[in-house]
Amino acid sequence: MKAPGIFAAVLLAGSTVLAQAPNGRAVLLGAGVEVPRGGPEAAFDAGLTGPAPIPPGAISMLIVGMGPVGNAARVRNAYAFGVLAGRSARPVPPGELAGAGVALLNMIVSEDRNTRIAGSRVAGRVYATPIDGGPVPVRPKGLLEAVVLLLNAAHEKEQMAAMEAIGLLGETAAVPSLTDIYTRSRAANKREMAGAALEALVRIGDPQSAALVKELAADSWGERNDAAGLTVAFARERYLKDGSATRLQEAAADRKLGPQARAYLAELGVPTP
Repeated sequence: MKAPGIFAAVLLAGSTVLAQAPNGRAVLLGAGVEVPRGGPEAAFDAGLTGPAPIPPGAISMLIVGMGPVGNAARVRNAYAFGVLAGRSARPVPPGELAGAGVALLNMIVSEDRNTRIAGSRVAGRVYATPIDGGPVPVRPKGLLEAVVLLLNAAHEKEQMAAMEAIGLLGETAAVPSLTDIYTRSRAANKREMAGAALEALVRIGDPQSAALVKELAADSWGERNDAAGLTVAFARERYLKDGSATRLQEAAADRKLGPQARAYLAELGVPTP
């Protein structure tokens, strides 16, 4: 039975299965992941990854936990799945990845904002365009469209989650919208929003974005030591090859900015100190 069928069968098995949601934190601990105080979401934000191979049953348990088990548990289990699956979900068998896609797509169209945010962010990571040139994971039909629709959300955190996912998924059709968000957010001095839009544009790598990066190299907007400043360094190194990777290497050990810097270095193919 293929994973979507497995997922459906689990959901139809009765309320006894769903009465007690799987515990995402416990699954990560059982897999040998040192979960920080903030739980699975904090582990996801820190870029933590699971062991290879993933312990038997861990992925299928989390897929169940991404179903209709209550919003808070659903969010925790989704982030735990994102940790174990990692970028582009290389260690996840295709059947289980397909089942996870069904669950994540249902989360992205949920009525609960935090569930939509988690579904979008996790989908972006596990279905991301690989940085090693390998095959793109098979994405569920409608996933890209559902994520792009979140750009129209009223809440900025939801828009930022969508931009994070769109950049990782490499959705070129979103370039005009992302450019508009970046331009408006910079003008309004909304650094987080502008940085999220710029990050997505850089990851997509559309040639149209080169002009934005050249402008950034000539002003001081990217000099601040914050997330947006690191994104500017990422953009400059990718488009201009001007040695900005050194700034990312210097930030790699930073407690707060380290995960972001290390992710950028991996994407640029630059060693982490």
